[in-house]
Amino acid sequence: MKLYALGLATLGFASLATAQASKARVDAIWNIANDRLSSQLDIWFEDGQFPTCIQLLKVQLELFPNDYDIATNLGWMEENVERWDEAIATYTRFKNENPQDPDAPLGLADFYYRQKVYAKIPGLLEPVIPRKPHPNAYRILAHAYEKMKMYTDAKRVWDTYIEVAPDDLTAKVNREKIVKKLGGK
Repeated sequence: MKLYALGLATLGFASLATAQASKARVDAIWNIANDRLSSQLDIWFEDGQFPTCIQLLKVQLELFPNDYDIATNLGWMEENVERWDEAIATYTRFKNENPQDPDAPLGLADFYYRQKVYAKIPGLLEPVIPRKPHPNAYRILAHAYEKMKMYTDAKRVWDTYIEVAPDDLTAKVNREKIVKKLGGK
């Protein structure tokens, strides 16, 4: 922002307020353009033009590299046309370029869960659990531990999640299922 403001000031804009207003206007224009791109994406998707959708999502992701929905939509579309390596690359890139986002590894973890590659999930999701990510991060991680018969870890994740979301009855049922597998402990 400071460099942007300095550049605008150099071009004759006298104040930071003017620079901020100009940036806000540019951001608003980009948001309108992105909304239009998303509308076109829906049309192409309904028409079954999946490769075209993928290309547009790639453009959107370059414009908005921190947008979780765009990144996961792109990964999902790549999976949809069985471009598995591209999907993994998309999810991985988003995770690596957005370390501040506790949900950044969720797309990749979900992909591995659906592919039954459970062993890759803990390394992705354990580091973000203390940062209170989306509830699905807890669910995927706990279920992955259960699939790997790591019941103590599964219980720990369910316990952690239930502290965050004490009204999630399904989580409590899943936790009790794990407790039974641990012999009632």
